[in-house]
Amino acid sequence: MSYNKAMLAQWNKKTVLEMIRTQGPINKAEIARKAELSIPTVMKITEEFERANLVKTIGKGESTGGKRPDLLEFVSNAYYITGIDIGRHYVKIVIIDMAAVIMSRECFPTTEEDIKQPEQFLEKIADRVEALITKSGISPKRFMGIGIGMPGILDYKSGDVIFSPDFNWVNVPLLHIFQKRLSDYRIILENANRALALGEYTYGAAKNAEYILCINLGYGIGAAIIEGGELLYGKSGTCGEFGHMIMEPGGPLCDCGNRGCLEALASGNAIAKRMEGYIKEGKQSLAGRLASEHGKIEAETVFEAARAGDILSRQIIEEAMEYVGIAIASSINLLDPDMIILAGGLTKSQDLFLGMLYETVEKYKMKYSGKNVSIKVGTLGEYATAIGAATMLIRLLIEKGGEL
Repeated sequence: MSYNKAMLAQWNKKTVLEMIRTQGPINKAEIARKAELSIPTVMKITEEFERANLVKTIGKGESTGGKRPDLLEFVSNAYYITGIDIGRHYVKIVIIDMAAVIMSRECFPTTEEDIKQPEQFLEKIADRVEALITKSGISPKRFMGIGIGMPGILDYKSGDVIFSPDFNWVNVPLLHIFQKRLSDYRIILENANRALALGEYTYGAAKNAEYILCINLGYGIGAAIIEGGELLYGKSGTCGEFGHMIMEPGGPLCDCGNRGCLEALASGNAIAKRMEGYIKEGKQSLAGRLASEHGKIEAETVFEAARAGDILSRQIIEEAMEYVGIAIASSINLLDPDMIILAGGLTKSQDLFLGMLYETVEKYKMKYSGKNVSIKVGTLGEYATAIGAATMLIRLLIEKGGEL
C-alpha cells in the first residue's frame, strides 16, 4: 500500500509540475480543477516545488469573487542541460535551459579520420563538451546532465552503438567513453531520430499533437514515432527505421547492406552520389562546377545548383522526393498519425521540393486515409537533435516529479 501511495504522490507531482511548465502562469485552484486534485494537495506540492526553486510566484491573477490568486510559473533557468548531436557531417553541442533557450553552442565537422577512429573521436567530443560547460560559467551544480543523440541501433542497457550505417560503426562503447571522461554528470543516450522527435514534440512544431511521425531528412533518413507523449521503440528497439523501407528491389546499395532502401535513393548522401554518377558519365551540370570550387559534391551543392536553375539537379531532387512522398503516403496508410514532422538538413531547401512532396503524398496515399493528418516542417532548426537530446533530461525531471 505504501508503494502505491508513493507512486500516486509522484504521479501527482509530475502532473502539477508539467501543468505549470506548459500552462503557466496558472493559479492553484485552476491546477486543482484541471488535475482533479484537492487544493490542499496542490498547495503542498507547489510549496515543495517553490522550496526546490522549480516554481515561483510571479504576481496575482484576476479575481473571481474573492482574493486575487497567486500565479505560479516554472523556473526555466533553475537547471541547465547539455545536448549533443553526433552527425555524419557535423557534431553539434548546445547548453540549454529548461525552456530550450540556447545559452551556448558549438559546431565542428566530423572528418573521415574521426569515423575510422570512433573511440578517439568520442573522447574528442567529450573534451569539447567539458570545455563548453567550463566556458559557459554556469556552476556544475546547476547542470542536470548530458543527453546524446546518435544515429543507428543502440543497446540502451550497455550504452553501446550496435550498428550505425551512417558511420559504419559496430559495437562501439559510446556511453562508457563519455561516462569515463565526464563522470560528474548524468548521461543519457538516445537514437538521434528519437531525440529529434522528442525536441519537436516538447518545444517545436508538434507541441499539441498526440500521435506523431517525425522524419529526419539529412545525410541519412530516419524517423521516430511518439504516441500519447511516449516514444515508441518496438520489441527490439528498432522502431522508426523509415529510411530502410525497400522502395526499389535490387536498387542502389545502402550503407545498411541492403539494396533499394529509401535512404539509398533519397537521402542527402544518395542525392550527392546520384549527381557524382551522372557527372562521371559525362553529363553536364552546374553542380559539377560548384563541386570543383567546394572540393566535392554534397547534397547542398545539388540544391544550390537547382536553385540556380540547373535542370539535372532539379531532376535528381524531384526523383528523390517522389520516393520520400511515396514512403510518407505508405506510412499514413499504415499508421494514420495526426501529425507528420519533416526535419533535418534537407528541409533547409524545402522551397525546392515541399509543394511537390505534398502532391506526391496526396497522389499515393489511400483514398480517405489520413484525413486528419497535418504535415509540418520542424521549427527547432539545425540544432534540433541536440536540443532534443537535452530534452531527455528535462522529461526525466518531470517524470520523477521534480527530483533529480
